[in-house]
Amino acid sequence: MENDVIRTQVIILGGGITGLAAALFLAQQGVDFILIEKREGTSVYPRSRTIDARTMELFRGIGLSEALREGGKALAPAWGILRGNTLVEALQTPAAEIMSPAKLAATQKEIADFIKNSPEGVCRCTQDISEAIMCTHAQQQGADIRFHHHLLSFTQHPNEVEVLVQNRQTAAQYTIRADYMIAADGASSFVRNQLNVPVSGNGSWTDLLNIYFEADLAAIVKGREFSQFLIETPEITGFLLTINNQNKWAFHLRYYPEKGETAADYTITKLTTILHRILGIPAIKISILKVLPWQLTVRIAEQLRRNRIFLAGDAAHTMTPYAGKGANTGVQDAQNIAWKLAAVLKNQAATTLLDTYHTERQPVGAYYATLSGQLAGTNGLVNTSLLPTKAKDLMGLPNFGYQSSAIKRDTNLPFTYFVGEPGTRVPHVWLDELHNISSIDWIKGQFVLIAGNNNWQAACDKVKEQLSIDIRLVVSADEKWQAITGMSNDEALLVRPDDFVVARLAAIDSLGNVMTVILGKAVPLQLQVNNSLENL
Repeated sequence: MENDVIRTQVIILGGGITGLAAALFLAQQGVDFILIEKREGTSVYPRSRTIDARTMELFRGIGLSEALREGGKALAPAWGILRGNTLVEALQTPAAEIMSPAKLAATQKEIADFIKNSPEGVCRCTQDISEAIMCTHAQQQGADIRFHHHLLSFTQHPNEVEVLVQNRQTAAQYTIRADYMIAADGASSFVRNQLNVPVSGNGSWTDLLNIYFEADLAAIVKGREFSQFLIETPEITGFLLTINNQNKWAFHLRYYPEKGETAADYTITKLTTILHRILGIPAIKISILKVLPWQLTVRIAEQLRRNRIFLAGDAAHTMTPYAGKGANTGVQDAQNIAWKLAAVLKNQAATTLLDTYHTERQPVGAYYATLSGQLAGTNGLVNTSLLPTKAKDLMGLPNFGYQSSAIKRDTNLPFTYFVGEPGTRVPHVWLDELHNISSIDWIKGQFVLIAGNNNWQAACDKVKEQLSIDIRLVVSADEKWQAITGMSNDEALLVRPDDFVVARLAAIDSLGNVMTVILGKAVPLQLQVNNSLENL
């Protein structure tokens, strides 16, 4: 029936990695939502291939890290970059290795040391597989995910967002009214454009064709696995990406619309000839699965919040693939906004808390988008001389800190990045000899107070009574935890649902005041313990 009206708390526009992540994190917070995606299903393109350590920590918190590692196990051995005139030639020429695990030997010890800072490592898993895993997990939890449904229009009202949606299979139209909307609708975001959100960045340049194809190269690459093969000859410029080290590959071919070329000029016959040429195996059977034109793009939204609408992922910060941060940044956006929306919808926080989404995430997205553009060479290929070799960059762990009203710290002070500093990710230590349980596992989408004794329980109970927020008290006498954080038995670390440290507390009475401040309450609640209140 047309013009039905459906009510929910949040509408998610876009069912890619960012939109599905928003669904998973909203579900973790107990928020009702409807996800709308115009495609018929999850991505059929492998595109994004790397999930960094920080994003894997987030997936660990919702029970997906092992499934993603299993899904990406065929790609896992693929590291390093080759260059040459044909793939066969490059595989047989050690000098063709521009960046490989062997050539990063000097960095390996640093990586081994740095990995101690996380319970997770980098995961290789292509986007078609990761999206399917995420979608299945969300649907198993009862998520309302509507593929093949298209947003026709949207309107913001003082108290809600109203969207008109069309079921593309039946052509029926209906209305959804929600408290808020997360626009994760991609690089060409309809929502961002309709809102006239100002953008910066280089825009779009260099056109490529993403040619997803099958060719049995398993025997050729076995024992010589690679991530990328770069080719630049007078006839062909592009890069070949490993998808499963066996029969699936993607070649990104540069073409030139400025010279009058179109994607349609590249017929299956012509593309097959090009692929035979770059592989260096004229007789091998090739089956082209999909061809997708795309452009290198850096486009950074200057505002991530417009009243009740929030931009996330590529809609907020479109970047080239060369920094490996597009999907990762989107997932981290989704986690950041999910717990804040939940707090506001549950009347635990003022709506001003939602402003901190832009404050915290926009600089991070802008940084990685700019970096991705800097890594793009003038020929459209990755500039290998600028690739990161530092462990913290290769691992993808946060080397940034949040400064906002949702963090209790002196914003005039620079970050020193000491372990447990407010605004940084909660420290990781293994809590068991088998390295199965991490201190990060204490969080899992909730407020947590990590203290050296039970005396803090009364303050946690008072917060629950007056703010209706459960703060889980973790009493840790773990020597490794105390050593790495430098905390005494009388101190406590308050951690947000997104794993970031809010404050280091020395006085029990301070907990209530800190919570009211970071949640944006206009008047601090009198959360008194032992008949005293410490004003921060």
